[in-house]
Amino acid sequence: QHLPSDFTKKFTAFQQYVIGLHKGHDYLLSQMGNADVTPVSFDEPSNNIIEEIGTKSVIIKTLGNEKMCITVMLAVLADGIKLPPYVILKRKTILKDQLPTGIIVRCQNQGWMSTDLMKDWLNIVWNRRPGVLICKRRMFVLGTFKGYLTLAMKNITGETDAALAVVPGGMS
Repeated sequence: QHLPSDFTKKFTAFQQYVIGLHKGHDYLLSQMGNADVTPVSFDEPSNNIIEEIGTKSVIIKTLGNEKMCITVMLAVLADGIKLPPYVILKRKTILKDQLPTGIIVRCQNQGWMSTDLMKDWLNIVWNRRPGVLICKRRMFVLGTFKGYLTLAMKNITGETDAALAVVPGGMS
């Protein structure tokens, strides 16, 4: 991935915005969070191979799941506390199997974050983090996903009474 040509300008403006929010509202570190979604592949063949020079063909073994992936929303607070991973499976219904403790699992037909799932994440993860009842002032920084900038998302985050900072496009 190549950084945008105006990287320095965007980075400085974003940094000043976040620092301004922090100074202007005196947020506790436990009330400042950073979250983003990321795809996780089940089978990612390596780009590196070891074979004798001059070999005409190389067999690469995989599990056959190169296109299978899940989406995970990861979040951390400025004081270092990691919030539970929010896993989104590409399915219609939740698995009946015993799931690991400490993670939240949801299903979505396409397997990615939606406005409804973001609202669920805010209620299940963000609004249940340690110290949430202590202080009303809170801020979170989200990645570059354009779905974070929709009117519906702005309304949802407004309901949580949190300042929202979205990383500028092309910089995550």
